[in-house]
Amino acid sequence: MAVMPIERGKIREYATATGADRPAYLDDQKAPVPPTFLATVVFWTPIGETLRSPEVLRACAAAGVAADLGSLLSLEQEYVYQGPPPHAGETLQTAERLSDITVKRTRDGRAMVVIRFTVSFRDERGDLRAECNYTSAYVQRDRARAEARAPAPGLRREGARNERTSDEGGGRGPERAEASAGNTAMSELVPGTRLPERTFGPVTLTDIVRYQGASGDMNPLHHDDEFARSAGFPAAIGVGMLGAGWLAAYCTEHLGEESVRRFRTRFSAVVYRGDRLTASAEVVRLFAHDREERVELAVRLRKDDGSVVIDGTAEFALR
Repeated sequence: MAVMPIERGKIREYATATGADRPAYLDDQKAPVPPTFLATVVFWTPIGETLRSPEVLRACAAAGVAADLGSLLSLEQEYVYQGPPPHAGETLQTAERLSDITVKRTRDGRAMVVIRFTVSFRDERGDLRAECNYTSAYVQRDRARAEARAPAPGLRREGARNERTSDEGGGRGPERAEASAGNTAMSELVPGTRLPERTFGPVTLTDIVRYQGASGDMNPLHHDDEFARSAGFPAAIGVGMLGAGWLAAYCTEHLGEESVRRFRTRFSAVVYRGDRLTASAEVVRLFAHDREERVELAVRLRKDDGSVVIDGTAEFALR
């Protein structure tokens, strides 16, 4: 167990790194945390000890998979809030538990050890405030290097642009979202409703390193080309949770920062520097949970060629 203070400065840093440049995050003395902010728990405790536990190491040895950074991939992360998210000034206590270990095969036949674990967050009174469910995998590196077969996209100049576009695709320049309660009227949310899309990128090394510094995920696979090539990639790959953070910023821009209750993302494609990504969301259903009215969204982040980088679901309380 570890103690995690929620610091206003860290919220500002994380929000800026994920494109959530809204007053509720940047200006409020008691700012709420962004939906994926609890990933920063690694600054206070070595989350992921489960990934180095004897049970996991035995499974990797039996499957012939190296349990090292070059073999580790994040497959899915889910953030579940019991009510409004924690705020600056609060202190949380954390605990980690192993949920499951499964050995599978990738499409090209490589062994993959999938590990599921949960980190819980409780306040000073002992009340459960949030849980983060992680699905990670150690993947066998010998045999086919699938990502290396196709060249990485051209590494474009630094200086990424963030654009918000309408459903009709009419782009407009960078802008700051001023509203803090959400820009989409709740009365508009019916199944099938699509939120206006938002585009991020082209992704730069600065974007990646800024997120790594804000989140505490300093895996060299994401910023060191030589290390990435040794792991079978043509160049350093983007951080999956950076894309998840962009998706979360996009959703809270429309539905508000205080109303997030669940945010789940699955990572399905690698992002390289130079890629441009578009966030989209569609209302799936309206439902009640613990006497609270909620909306569920199907969320997606895709590249310009249409390939899906991240998909998942998000739940927000209806105001």
